[in-house]
Amino acid sequence: MSWTLDVDRGRQTWRYDESPDHQIKDSDVHLLSSKEPVCIGTKYQCIVFIDLIIIIYYNLITQRVQHAHQDVISHLHDHHKSLLRSQCNTSLPFKQRMVIGPVTMVAPCSCCQDWSSHATPLDIHSLSLTKERSFVTSSTDRTLMMVDGDCKLHIEAHSDIFGTALQYVSLRLLGVPADEPHCVKARNFLKANGGALGIPSWGKFWLAVLNVYKWEGLNPIPIELWLVPYKLPLCPGRWWCHCRMVYLPMSYLYARRTTCAENQLIRDLRTELYNEAYDTIDWTLQRNNISKLDMYNPHTFLLKTVNSALYLYEKVHSKWLRSKAIDFTFDHIRYEDEQTKYIDIGPVNKTMNMLCVWDREGRSPNFYKHADRLFDYLWLGHDGMKMQGYNGSQLWDTTFAIQAFVESGISHQFPEAMRKANHYLDITQVPDNAPEMDRYFRHISKGAWPFSTVDHGWPISDCTAEGVKASLAMRSVPFITPISLERVAEGINVILSLQNGDGGWASYENTRGGRWLEGFNPSEVFHNIMIDYSYVECSAACIQAMCKFLKFAPTHPRAKEITRSIERGVQFIKSIQREDGSWIGSWGICFTYGTWFGVEGLVAAGVPLNSPHIVKACKFLISKQRPDGGWGESFKSNVTKNYVQHPDESQIVNTGWALLSLMAAKYPDREPIERGIKYLISKQYPNGDWPQESIIGVFNFNCMISYSNYKNIFPLWAIARYNNMYLKSKM
Repeated sequence: MSWTLDVDRGRQTWRYDESPDHQIKDSDVHLLSSKEPVCIGTKYQCIVFIDLIIIIYYNLITQRVQHAHQDVISHLHDHHKSLLRSQCNTSLPFKQRMVIGPVTMVAPCSCCQDWSSHATPLDIHSLSLTKERSFVTSSTDRTLMMVDGDCKLHIEAHSDIFGTALQYVSLRLLGVPADEPHCVKARNFLKANGGALGIPSWGKFWLAVLNVYKWEGLNPIPIELWLVPYKLPLCPGRWWCHCRMVYLPMSYLYARRTTCAENQLIRDLRTELYNEAYDTIDWTLQRNNISKLDMYNPHTFLLKTVNSALYLYEKVHSKWLRSKAIDFTFDHIRYEDEQTKYIDIGPVNKTMNMLCVWDREGRSPNFYKHADRLFDYLWLGHDGMKMQGYNGSQLWDTTFAIQAFVESGISHQFPEAMRKANHYLDITQVPDNAPEMDRYFRHISKGAWPFSTVDHGWPISDCTAEGVKASLAMRSVPFITPISLERVAEGINVILSLQNGDGGWASYENTRGGRWLEGFNPSEVFHNIMIDYSYVECSAACIQAMCKFLKFAPTHPRAKEITRSIERGVQFIKSIQREDGSWIGSWGICFTYGTWFGVEGLVAAGVPLNSPHIVKACKFLISKQRPDGGWGESFKSNVTKNYVQHPDESQIVNTGWALLSLMAAKYPDREPIERGIKYLISKQYPNGDWPQESIIGVFNFNCMISYSNYKNIFPLWAIARYNNMYLKSKM
């Protein structure tokens, strides 16, 4: 009896096998023993031969071994071959907000209660969590709590009400008693900081659904806004897709006031979460009560004014109009469910959509389709089960790994793994556009690559670009049957369609609204969520993809259009470079990440290496190199939008990005590059692995993300480039 990770076309789900003769796989042992945020694991040959290549480059650069490359490969391949799985896509968690896990508890527990029009409670274990899953999930919640019982937005943030209140509630829902030490400490932290009344608006929403917070304590979430036609600038179809996909089901549930029935646990939580007696709280005064521990993006005067007007509207709203809006939004919810095979764009709207389906249909087949897809977000580690911030980063990590392997020159030694990686690229490209795109505010998707799996299907500019780059890189591997140039051109078509008027590229869609819409950001904890902005990362990736495509298809009918698009993109990247030479990263930490993309994009487009933009970027990076030879940024760079050195030591991923940038720019002084390479080598484990260090990804500036494959991909890539440029040793 043991846990095992099942994989189907990139879908990753943990399953508890109760059969006494079940043989646990070495790869599962590897994953389950990995440290937070998961050191290494491979359902994936890619990570295995990353280890091999790192060992080889270590030998080359230090000149410890002159002629033992094949012996090293053979030895480590034998050691790791039992870890290989049948499909080559990443099998490490894409972890995000620590408040994601608790919504996995609240949503199905809400469905177990007698509320709305459905009087038959459901067994939570039949919905999402088996007995074993609920046990390991409660273990995770307790592990993530600090010594004093408090919790936070992400694993390196300061303690806050949002994380602590929702983690506390999830423990209690899982059956942990109120007098358990972790619960006592968490409750003491909450009460010492004003109780749960100061929780941000998303937390207020979930507590209201659970019936431990009054709906009157939320600022209104006007469902009627969804009836506004697209031609008007306030239409939700103009919002960033992650924002609108969250507020779509949130507005439905708010309009319906979908709430759990009261029971003894609900009554206990009402007592435990607040300093005041629940029945004496003036809920209307809590609408704008956000703890200073949580407030990152304060409400604007515009938003406060609109909220006040909407509060009055709630008292006199048209029942006919509201009913029409409820039907309209549920139609959009159903569309999102069906187009993503009930995965949905992310875990927040996934759990909300699931509640909407239960409210509308009860125990319908669609509801159970939702319940099954909860498994896509659950990841099991040594410290228990947690919920990911996406259904994985399979495609994203695979494309980077492919490019690193091809540049290393050793991919020919692993034909089976490279064929599987190519196969995953092949099956993950989105085959068709979604139907009725205009009606449901969707962009074209045929030919795009998503972030994770083809079932998820949302097209993303930089994922498509990296998919194009990886597909074209595979054409240099002689034993690969590559994806056709016609299909790659479909990806280029998506890229061209996504270019904004400013010359840059946003993430999922074009920028559809004005920046003034950010004045309506109600989230308190996230920045820049209302529209999809142009980013240096997305823009540089798209430029690189198109430049590479033109090398393989210089006479393509759209070659002139592509060239013009590249020129506009270059101008955009130059225009957003900071005075100090850096670019701020919006999806990774932070200036080393953004600057890597900026430099690679300009170099790919043929910008002279002695241009002021590239020279300034290199000077910036050199100025941030640390005495140990590496680079290391704190996540606070993203929070403050200014470079903040890591408080402890250099970080291997930041170091990899900085080195790739300097070598792409052919920085004339080899010494700082060599110091960085030596630092990477010094951090390598004897088995070729690299340590899991600080968090390295980010979402909307204030919420950090674990990309657990980065620690192997980017050091490898940097060392490979160093070998090719300076050592010129054939692998």
